[in-house]
Amino acid sequence: MKKLLRMTCFSTALAISAASFSPSPVHASPGSPAAPVAGSLGAEVSQGSAVDDETFTITAQSTGASLQGGAAARITCTGSFKGNRPYDSPHPGASSKKRKINAHLSVTCTGVGAGATLVTVSSRMTDGRRAGKASTGRGFRKARTGGDLACVSSKRAYRALGLVIIKFPPRYSPPSARATPRSIAKAFKKNRKGICVKP
Repeated sequence: MKKLLRMTCFSTALAISAASFSPSPVHASPGSPAAPVAGSLGAEVSQGSAVDDETFTITAQSTGASLQGGAAARITCTGSFKGNRPYDSPHPGASSKKRKINAHLSVTCTGVGAGATLVTVSSRMTDGRRAGKASTGRGFRKARTGGDLACVSSKRAYRALGLVIIKFPPRYSPPSARATPRSIAKAFKKNRKGICVKP
């Protein structure tokens, strides 16, 4: 009986010891790799069509919305590689004398707090085998940038890959959000003069 009692006490002590040293749950901070991204942050994110993902819209809501009108309590940021100008999508860039393919990513925010909304955009061009240097732009309310890549003699499809990070002002939910738009792919090749042309 005494032996059984000792075994029971020893088992109970082991159980208590295991509970005391069990690891605590890990909670992801906003900057950690485990943190949620894009729409899971709480922002309303529309990533464009399923065909090309060129456009997106992100909306943040004021936490004091009950004191304001619905529209006035929101900040809406829209961005795209597909603007009204031909050079928003992949094209031979004028700054490189048409020896590199370029595309422009633009983001604009509207709403009462848009002027205090920090927008950071980054874009790089790829042809499926190579990737150009990332180009970055930053500003309040809006930002714009365009990365480029030298074309080669063989025909290749060029596409711009973007990253948008938006930090909203205090008392807006979510505090930040991101999107990863992509431009459409367009085919180009380098001619005998070194100029990027359509094949």
